[in-house]
Amino acid sequence: QGLIELADLPYVGAGVLASAVAMDKAMAKQVLAAAGVPQAAYRAFGEHELTPSLAEGIADELGLPVFVKPANMGSSVGVSKASTLDELRTAIDLALTYDEMIVVEEAIVGKEIEVAVLGNLSPAAATPGEIVPGDDFYSYDDKYVSDKSFAVIPAPIGDAALEEVKQLAIDTFRALRCEGLSRVDFFWEDPATGGRGFLCNEVNTMPGFTPISMFPKMWIADGVSYPEIIDRLVGHALERHTRRRRNTDR
Repeated sequence: QGLIELADLPYVGAGVLASAVAMDKAMAKQVLAAAGVPQAAYRAFGEHELTPSLAEGIADELGLPVFVKPANMGSSVGVSKASTLDELRTAIDLALTYDEMIVVEEAIVGKEIEVAVLGNLSPAAATPGEIVPGDDFYSYDDKYVSDKSFAVIPAPIGDAALEEVKQLAIDTFRALRCEGLSRVDFFWEDPATGGRGFLCNEVNTMPGFTPISMFPKMWIADGVSYPEIIDRLVGHALERHTRRRRNTDR
């Protein structure tokens, strides 16, 4: 994005800031927390902060099980679920082979809800979908190898909850200064059974975009064809380029 901006060309998707912040899970969580976006309890730390007692402290703070993630990876690469202290230590060691920054999150028992957001300054959200994992969690193998996971669109959470998470996805999109397209992922703990409602998991500023990927599938479910999604994205790219050139020419 930075290279394309230096070349003064329009491009689809988030700019430099949103792309960099959303890629780093630790930084994204800090920004979303400041914006009041609800999230799971977490702990972020760098390799230089690792101590012999760190795992015990995290377990006391977040409980077990937890999920351990490299801060700057995608597609669930390097992500582990840890149910014991030994598993937590092993998971931290594994995550550190991918990145020097680590995020550890409490395990959430709830539905995985994804929302496709499209637009620039006035973004819109498509009907949300639910990912039903075929594995213990939505792992790399589950996403790309085993083909056991499946999607349900619209997510079976009720009309009021669907509208709530659409607005929350737009608020999240704006908090990170996203533009063009993003897929905003949530966990949903049912408030009817004592849950906390929606908790933002992460924002993917360049989501999968094949005809069978979740982002286009959610818009297609709303009656927006695949070619029309592409047309809108190109239009958003041109609109932003024109707006930014107008601002910098003053």
